Amino acid sequence: MAKMDRKKVLVTYGWNRIAYIILRSLAIKGIDVFVGDSSRLAMSRMSKYCKGFIRYPSFYEDPKGFVTSIIDFCRKNKIGIYFPVHEETFIAAKFIDLFKESDIIVPVVDFDKLVKVHRKDSVIKYAESLGIPVPKTFVPKDFYEAKELLEICRYPLVIKQINTNSAKGVFYAHSKEGALKILEKIEKNERDGNRKVPPILQEYVTGSGYGVSLLFNRGKLRAIFTHKRLREKTFTGGTSTLRVGTINPIIEEYAINLLESLQWHGVAMVEFKFNEARKKAWLIEVNPRFWGSLALPVASGVDFPYLLYKIAAEGDVQPLSRYETGIRARWILGDILAVIDEIKNTRNPFKAFLNFFRFNNDIYDDLWKDDLYPFVFEFFYYAGKFIRTGSTNPVKSALLEVDKL
Repeated sequence: MAKMDRKKVLVTYGWNRIAYIILRSLAIKGIDVFVGDSSRLAMSRMSKYCKGFIRYPSFYEDPKGFVTSIIDFCRKNKIGIYFPVHEETFIAAKFIDLFKESDIIVPVVDFDKLVKVHRKDSVIKYAESLGIPVPKTFVPKDFYEAKELLEICRYPLVIKQINTNSAKGVFYAHSKEGALKILEKIEKNERDGNRKVPPILQEYVTGSGYGVSLLFNRGKLRAIFTHKRLREKTFTGGTSTLRVGTINPIIEEYAINLLESLQWHGVAMVEFKFNEARKKAWLIEVNPRFWGSLALPVASGVDFPYLLYKIAAEGDVQPLSRYETGIRARWILGDILAVIDEIKNTRNPFKAFLNFFRFNNDIYDDLWKDDLYPFVFEFFYYAGKFIRTGSTNPVKSALLEVDKL
């Protein structure tokens, strides 16, 4: 077998701005970066920094075919490092031995640990066992019990499906009647998909959204960055479209303790609600992979993609904890979607419209004047989804059933 080149990296999920930031970060430093996606029109493919492209089968529909195509492409091009970006991270971890056999380094933690923090029920239980505060949560064993629990729940209530990402599969109920309708809809969808997994029922907590992003090397912390959410893609939450770099020792300690206890390897982002008046935090969820606001830490001096690359290629990096605070990053296309969602759901659509034109950010996630084509193709991708579904946050083909891998 030909020797694999550690100066070559494959990045998948190329339609997304996260992959683009990874591509841009690594390519600027002289690394040859190849892009993969299930769509020919992936935004990262259109970048001047992209060295090559693979169109692979959907990892939602054909996980093994996805892995085979990735490995074959890496062998053909002697690509020695592979960065999964989104939910394909679970698939890469599940089939990690196949990558190792082909001398392809995939810097991710063990599959079981990924699932443990990804599942909304298990991560809450595990965090509680470590003394990390979480919202009061009920984990029903079936839909009958879930409906019975509505009698003792306080409202508003957050209803979360077990395997979700961002705002997908997360619902808010302001009454028992509203919660029952949501449960019945979820139950029907689960039945139609030959599943019977009830959602968790969670206390609604008030506070600002924060994220603590971390990089570990075999259980050792190597980088940390904290941001505060200023605006989100959907009216009820989800991906941030405007955020600012900050420091918050309270939640940073919780995040470090959580991942250290798991001997984490690679990147992750731990999300919290933080009530600034009470100085009280609650862990909300963990993204055990790269995250949507990745452009912000890179611009602030914590280049997670390059640091992860150095660990994969060279074995380790010097720990990094200092960075510039106060930088604001904006996902401009996501902000357009956020404004559309706010106009549809608020009583003051004019104010929502005006908020979009307050350009109080320092950088953009997806708009770079030296490389405009990715933004153009990102725009047409989202526009097409909105026209087809009428939603700024469509769920179809966006949730991987990790328990079935």
